[in-house]
This record gives sequence, structure tokens and C-alpha cells, in this order.
Amino acid sequence: MGGNALAQEKLFALRKAIAKIEGKPVADGLMPVAGDMAARTSDGSGGRMDGLGDLLPEGFPAGSMIEVRGVTMRDAAAVSGFGLGLCLACRPHRPDRRILWIGERSVAREAGLPHAAGLADYGFRPGELLHAMPRKLEDALWLADAALSCSAFSAVMLEVQGNPRGFGLTESRRLSLKAKGSGGFLLLLRQAGEEETSSASLRLRIEPAPAAARSLSGGTMLGGSIGNPVFHLVPEKSRLAAPPDLTLEWNPHDRLFYPATSPSSSGALPFRPAHSGALVSPAFDRQAGATALGPVMAFERAS
Repeated sequence: MGGNALAQEKLFALRKAIAKIEGKPVADGLMPVAGDMAARTSDGSGGRMDGLGDLLPEGFPAGSMIEVRGVTMRDAAAVSGFGLGLCLACRPHRPDRRILWIGERSVAREAGLPHAAGLADYGFRPGELLHAMPRKLEDALWLADAALSCSAFSAVMLEVQGNPRGFGLTESRRLSLKAKGSGGFLLLLRQAGEEETSSASLRLRIEPAPAAARSLSGGTMLGGSIGNPVFHLVPEKSRLAAPPDLTLEWNPHDRLFYPATSPSSSGALPFRPAHSGALVSPAFDRQAGATALGPVMAFERAS
């Protein structure tokens, strides 16, 4: 435990020295705290999140780009949900600044469009999110570049399906430099894409995880119910000492991520199929089928 704290202290001191050399202010949260450095919990103010604070100790660093991706299209809802929660949890609360989501038409055809009632249940306030859907990838890149220069948005989410030829390392580098120059933040959502080289400072693979049961006011768990969304994070690229994986639960009321509780410890019912019997009842009152074939004799060829 002491060696881990000493290593973290050296890391923070090194980052502080680099910030002084570059002439940048030292962000809050870089200095080590007393006690165990691995135990980082949130005090409810939105400043630090357990687990996720190891990857983003300053929240959203100004002028950076972060990438989250899903392996298959069926994980599109988990990738989008985690990206929206990340924008709400880490961005500074500015009522006059909104979040821009630049969606992909092909992803919308597979996973659907954002729903106002669902966004409200997820923790969004009216008018806090703007959704755009350009027709071409070139228009989406242009819109992301323009939004990073606009002070009306606190975060920009750019959704891309797969690994298109029009969005490679050159385009990624251009957007990264644009975010760095303007001080904005860009969150790249790569849906059903492979891992590839990019200019993102942090890349996470997002997978859905089993949710625990819903907690009641008395502190008990409602068995058989579905609680808050849970996400499984696998860091693929990080400049810090990232953990091998994380499992976080999104709390829409606090608008924060918390360490997820195990579904088995919440009293949830064991998994079983919805219908244990046959899917279709046997047919009745219909014509008889073909008669069974009789014995087949092997005859010699005549010629």
C-alpha cells in the first residue's frame, strides 16, 4: 500500500513539473491525498469518481479528445449511454452551455434515435442536449470542427460507425489539434469499430454489464427488478497507470458514476429463460403429412 502511494506521489510531482515547464496551471486533483490513493470516492459534489478518477483525475481536460468504442452494433446503446453520462458527470455545470451530439444515420437506423423521456430519466434537463445528424461524414467532421470553436457547447460528441476511410489518423489529428487550440472537448463514439491508431488521449472499450436490483427507500433491494445502467470499461489507451478494467454504475439523480454492486449480492433472482417450454404449440386439425417411405431395395443396373 505504501509503495503504491509513493508511486502515485512521484507521478503527480512529475506531472506538476511538466505543467510548470509548459506554462500551464496545475489542475485541481493532481496533488496526492493523504491515506490510500486507491480509495477515491465521490463526496456528492461531482468532483471525483471512484475508479474513473484514475483515468480522468481532472475530469474533462480542456483541449483534449477521448474515444469510446463498442465492438459490435448491439453495444451501441451502452456506448452512447456511457458517453452521455461522461459528459454530464465530468463537465462543469454551466446552464448556458450545452452538449452537442453529432449522430450517425446508419447507427440511428440500427439503434434508434434519442428519446426525450428517456433522456429525462437518464438525468438530462430540458434543452441540455442538442442532437444533429448530418448526411455525410464530411459534414459531420465540419460540424465537429465548428462546434469546438463555439463557446456555446461544453462538450461535443462525434459518432462514427466502424472504421470509415474518410476518418483516419489525419482527421483525428486535425480534430485533436482543434480541440487543443480552442480549449474545447471532443468525445468520439466509435460504434462497431476496430481498434486503430488515433490522436485520442484516452480510449475505452465499453461493454454492457448486468444491472443490480432497484434499491428501495428502506435500503432493501427489490428482487427481480432492474436498477441503474451498468457499464464495463476496458482501457485500451491511457497516459496514466490505468486499471485493467472497471465496472461502473450510472446514477441519474446524482449524475455521477459509482462502483457497481454485484447483481448476486443484491438479492436478484437467478437468470432463467422467459419461457421454459416450447416456443410454438404443436399443430392440430391439419392435413396429414406424407407417408413414411418403405424399404428401399438396391437393384443391379441393367446395363
